[in-house]
Amino acid sequence: MQDFYDTIYAPYSAPRRSEKWDYFTKFLGLDLCCFATVDHELHRKRRSALLPYFSMASVRRLQPVIQERIAVMLRRMTKFVDTDEVLNASCMFSALTNDVIYSYSFGRHNNLLESPNFDASAREASLAGANSIHIMKHIVWVNDVFKALPRKLVHWLNPALGSFQDQKQESADQVKQIMAGDNDSWRGKESPTIFHAVLDSKLPQHEKTVERLADDAQMLVMAGTLTTAATLEVIIFWLLNQPETLGKLKEELLTVMPSMDDVGKVPLATLEGLPYLSAVIAEGLRLSYGVSTRLQRIDPDKPIVFKDKDTGKDWVIPPKTPVGMTSVQLHHNEDNFPDSHRFIAERWLGEEGKKLEKYLVSFCKGSRICFGMNLSYGEIYLVLACIFRQWTSKDVEPKNGEVGVLELFETGQDDIVIKADFFVPSPKKGSQGIRLKAYPIDRIPAL
Repeated sequence: MQDFYDTIYAPYSAPRRSEKWDYFTKFLGLDLCCFATVDHELHRKRRSALLPYFSMASVRRLQPVIQERIAVMLRRMTKFVDTDEVLNASCMFSALTNDVIYSYSFGRHNNLLESPNFDASAREASLAGANSIHIMKHIVWVNDVFKALPRKLVHWLNPALGSFQDQKQESADQVKQIMAGDNDSWRGKESPTIFHAVLDSKLPQHEKTVERLADDAQMLVMAGTLTTAATLEVIIFWLLNQPETLGKLKEELLTVMPSMDDVGKVPLATLEGLPYLSAVIAEGLRLSYGVSTRLQRIDPDKPIVFKDKDTGKDWVIPPKTPVGMTSVQLHHNEDNFPDSHRFIAERWLGEEGKKLEKYLVSFCKGSRICFGMNLSYGEIYLVLACIFRQWTSKDVEPKNGEVGVLELFETGQDDIVIKADFFVPSPKKGSQGIRLKAYPIDRIPAL
């Protein structure tokens, strides 16, 4: 199964081209974005303009921006202590990731972390776009109809898709402001702002139109808001549900953050070197999948050949035939991940853990691997380190200065386990996300 995955999702260095299936890419109505680009060479050109801003070095330079937003998040969390208010971690994480991707893309953000209840509108708009896949890929003309209709009417017809259209318009407005020189908030900042930099790149002028860059901006906002937040949701659930795992993580975090004064000051590179934190993140990525749907690929010229090692038989897929696989299948292959539905961070430790890395495909693989991977990893490392150095659970003994205790509230595995594939994994219908209660450190709730 893994060998076939590597065959389908081939790198640029492979002797064949890897193109997308246009039928599959049109459901979002973002035909000009890098994600929806069908042609192999055009995709390479568009991707190359964005890729430098998502390198590991670029993400490490972005740490102060991410850390400032995390500091706001941590302050908001303390406001829930002993108030009997429910903290919706799903909305909180989406607010954080949306603020970060907006800051990096446009040099400004919408302060979702400061808003009441973490303003879930960006999360809901992004989910509405992704969740439309099974309808919109069959009737793609609906996107054009919605674009032509007054926005108030779209909201009345379908509030969720109306929010998605609003998000599209806001992305376009941001690009227009940058192109007009009305947004100069990037000046004086150490980290680059993506779309200011793209406009100064070597892309041909016809690739720098408002329409095309707005589609890229919208895709970045959607992906940057949803997938990283979803991984954080899965991890925080399992850490609070498995005190032995959380206890081990907290012990390791103490080695680099012995004092509360160290929270938010540890370099990202240092956190990336922590083996147990890295194992927790790998397991969280495995069980959150990234994109859950099958990402189809086409070779326009050559057949795709898969050799079955068990039987010796060659399976030949003709040119121009769309074929895809899903991370969900690979991540629950019991040969590689025994007891695959359990959260077992230890499986990623040591030499055996390194051997598993090739089976982790949350960001896909090959020439179209998610270019936001390093940003996602950076956010996850920083968020988990800061939260679980400051907070504990009711079943884990406090360590040197924690501010409080987090407890799951009316939240179970059904709120994180995939029940349906709507491009991204979807939990049970009606789930309200990962919800928490916060208590002071001197009043741990009864078991």
